[in-house]
Amino acid sequence: MKITTHIDEQLLRQAKRKTGIVSQREVLETGLRNLLADIQRKSFVKDFDKFRLDLTPKSIKESRG
Repeated sequence: MKITTHIDEQLLRQAKRKTGIVSQREVLETGLRNLLADIQRKSFVKDFDKFRLDLTPKSIKESRG
């Protein structure tokens, strides 16, 4: 997909320099992938936090036999 947009040139240069990525397109795609991964990670942590496990060292030892 082709998009025309205005991006802060300093931000783009900094992203390219710090990542070592040369292509503007690849920098943007990498940024979008990382953004989505971060959202998924936060969602997973939020969902996982709903599960309460009452584990104690004693109960873990007993479950192992």
